[in-house]
Amino acid sequence: MPFNLISICVSLTFIMSNDGIHILKDFIKRAPETPGVYRMLNNKGDVLYVGKAKNLKNRLSNYAQGNGLSNRIRQMVFETCEVVVVEVASESEALLLEISLIKNLKPKYNIIFRDDASYPYILFTKAESPRLMSHRGSKKLKGDYFGPYPDAGAMYRTMEMLEKAFLLRTCKDSEFENRSRPCLKYDIKRCSAPCVGRISPADYKDLVKQAEKFLKGQGTSVQKALQDKMLEASTQMDYEKAAMYRDRLESIAQTLAIQSTYGAAVENGDIVALYRQNPHVCIQIFSYKNGQHVGNAQFYPKEVAELDDSEVLRLFIAMHYSGKDAPKEIVTSHEVSDAETLSHSLNEGKRVKIYTPLKGEKRHLVGQALMNAEKSLKRKLSEESSWIKQMAEFTQLLQLESPVKRIECFDISNISGKQAVASMVVAGEGSMLKSDYRKFAIKGKDTPDDYAMMREVLMRRYGKLLKETEKAKAEGSASPVWPDVIMVDGGKGHLSVLTSVMEELGLVGEGYPLLLAIAKGEYRDKGLETIFQSGREKPLEITYNSPLKFLLQVIRDESHRFAIGFHRQKRSKETFKSALDSIPGVGAKRKKALLLTFGSAAGVKNASVEDLKRVEGVNEALAEQIYHYLNG
Repeated sequence: MPFNLISICVSLTFIMSNDGIHILKDFIKRAPETPGVYRMLNNKGDVLYVGKAKNLKNRLSNYAQGNGLSNRIRQMVFETCEVVVVEVASESEALLLEISLIKNLKPKYNIIFRDDASYPYILFTKAESPRLMSHRGSKKLKGDYFGPYPDAGAMYRTMEMLEKAFLLRTCKDSEFENRSRPCLKYDIKRCSAPCVGRISPADYKDLVKQAEKFLKGQGTSVQKALQDKMLEASTQMDYEKAAMYRDRLESIAQTLAIQSTYGAAVENGDIVALYRQNPHVCIQIFSYKNGQHVGNAQFYPKEVAELDDSEVLRLFIAMHYSGKDAPKEIVTSHEVSDAETLSHSLNEGKRVKIYTPLKGEKRHLVGQALMNAEKSLKRKLSEESSWIKQMAEFTQLLQLESPVKRIECFDISNISGKQAVASMVVAGEGSMLKSDYRKFAIKGKDTPDDYAMMREVLMRRYGKLLKETEKAKAEGSASPVWPDVIMVDGGKGHLSVLTSVMEELGLVGEGYPLLLAIAKGEYRDKGLETIFQSGREKPLEITYNSPLKFLLQVIRDESHRFAIGFHRQKRSKETFKSALDSIPGVGAKRKKALLLTFGSAAGVKNASVEDLKRVEGVNEALAEQIYHYLNG
């Protein structure tokens, strides 16, 4: 895309005075009257804001007026020291560039919709006996893709139904190619066992075709075909086969009943409904594939109080569907600004219909989505309000002058010191801040010494944070965020370790984080926890049913959950390191070839020398070495 870059850098006087209005007025004299994208920069060159315009000169002139600007935008103008514009050929190009820059640069004053996750698809792999699997990310694997689904739950529910109704395999190719008998899924009627020939390749492919038909919205015709087969089997007194068809029909019927809850007025599209309770907003999406309701998702954009609903929806739709397969139609609860431009900008130029129904069945569906958005927002605000009250109680109990805004909590997970890991979870003003969570693989010795492990993790975390803070001060840049409270899962001993580390780093006393430990009660009963504070002899007195005790339990339990999850991951990875790793002459490449051929280390052990020789990269001498190493 041929962009013409026009930039103006102001004099040092303007940078030091930070007079954004004068800077803008000076720039506007030379600004083009064409479509394009503009960027506001501060005196460090950081991008403050990205916007698009049909006419750059006119749009920038609005900022220079001063009157009618919200406090947020007025502050942005005040910080502006440089303006950069890019001219483009059309509004559509401007919109695409605007969204791309916002996503990549994440400017301070733009509305950022936290929606970076790739959306899940259902994939039938290209194989003799196709595998049913979930997929995220770029479509590198060969096969037929169905989706995207609004959330993983919707996709997995659909996959579960496909297993029950069409008996499709979900196992990895390495397992499939090396099975000698059916797995458990065959016994519970969730797979037809093509791996061992319990179904012919032609019949299995027919099952895959039926499943794909169902996903394409032809569920009724699939039902009719299965009903005919059930009746035919019953007529021939093959009651076992008839019962199998009956069970498959029931799975399909249940799914269709659930999916048709909200009707089928939308064939292939999304309903996007916005509910506002200023300054808060919830956007609810209902997704439809082939006339079937396949799932929903909620989003809570921040800093949107000064934007009207049409502009919030424009930004959301542009960012949410950017880089994804946009649906054929997007049905909205409110009119969307620049809807026509937006409709031509999504899906690589293929027009997406964006409209707001005023009556009829689609308006009814929009009403359902709005009702869900309202309930979701009220529930979220209620949870945040309760959380904020608990944080306020925390501040009061500890007799702190400033409110507690950030708590970091640590937990250790290991089995007798093996595969030891630690977690750090973070509680913010209104909820857990999951994007700030951290995992630590313990680097010390594999010994069951909780105190040594905790010391290592705390030193790594706050030693690094201290260095980053000192570096930021030296450079004059923003310092990293420090917690108000640091909490460890454990008793007085763990608190002593925490205190020792912070003293060693020179981070104790007034102005530094408060140090706590939360110890489990006798018999590990919830509600009987004891909370210790560094510098206090006696534990904090918190009543059994105190909301604050509940808050601390939630934080502690979350750190425990996160640590255990990471420990399981690491343990699983270690378990995968099989006996093959210690065989001389077997590196990563040969190990992979052996596992792909035989499915597991046990499969390799049971293989003969002749079988081993057939593996790529394994000669007779190595085959004998592998055989004797594994079989003594």
